[in-house]
Amino acid sequence: MKILVTGGAGFIGSHLIDKLLQNNNKVVCIDDFSLGKLENLKSAKKNSSFILIKKNLNDIETLSKIFKKYNFNFVYHMAANSDISKGTSQTKTDLENTFLTTFNILNQMKNNNVKNIFFPSSSAVYGDIKNKIIEGTSKKPLSLYGSAKLSSEAYLSAFSYLFDINVWILRLANIIGPRTTHGIIYDFIEKLKKDKKKLKVLGDGNQEKPYLHVEDLIDCIFFIIKNSKNKFNEFNVSSKDCLKVKNIAEETIKIFGENTVISYGKNKSGWRGDIAKYDYDIKKLKELGWTPKKSSLEALRKTLTQLSNS
Repeated sequence: MKILVTGGAGFIGSHLIDKLLQNNNKVVCIDDFSLGKLENLKSAKKNSSFILIKKNLNDIETLSKIFKKYNFNFVYHMAANSDISKGTSQTKTDLENTFLTTFNILNQMKNNNVKNIFFPSSSAVYGDIKNKIIEGTSKKPLSLYGSAKLSSEAYLSAFSYLFDINVWILRLANIIGPRTTHGIIYDFIEKLKKDKKKLKVLGDGNQEKPYLHVEDLIDCIFFIIKNSKNKFNEFNVSSKDCLKVKNIAEETIKIFGENTVISYGKNKSGWRGDIAKYDYDIKKLKELGWTPKKSSLEALRKTLTQLSNS
């Protein structure tokens, strides 16, 4: 297949590209490297079936030329702002880098008769939900990141109906693993690189969420595309359980700290727009036949080991 991966130099996108190439696909990656890293594509660049294009997806003229040239069968639209807190201080970030890029991709798919797209959404679209979250739960995002993802979902739904495009959406839990560029583990490690003796945690440490290893996620992406055959497919995906921030801090200092003292804040959440606690019901995925291989703690420990060896 001829496949486009946007944001392919990023954390999840680069792992996805490695798998697509292993499966003998021809892959074009578009990335502006605002978050992605060239080193994430070290293996892909050795493959003759891989093409890297350094462009911003809001460059519509160039994007149109790329679609016309390569005649794609499938799009994995991974490009987005992934820094939730950044969207609060720079309010155009999620509009430009998540929603508008999605619209531009969908418009080119319509214009060039491309019929298949995978889109990674987020638990942030739901907002602050106290019970286990199922796919039909009301969506009231509290962050601009979540709002841009939800707006993108709405356009994906409309384009699917109006222009006969097949859509697969996974609303991701916290994804962790090697090549990560943001998030709690990345932040903790960066702080400990500066001072192994102390670790300051945003929030009171009781924030509790599911964490899924990127290997499980890549497996799930290919599984739903193969086995879920509706025109519009949507699933929550997470690990089997949840993990508290204080547990993550304690596990992290075992490897990256040195007699480290952990200090906690007073707020329940880490920043404005952060959801302190949530848990996914992944019954729909399980009924389809997929379950995660690792618990949140297993995913964390594997990630920390991988990052310490990189």
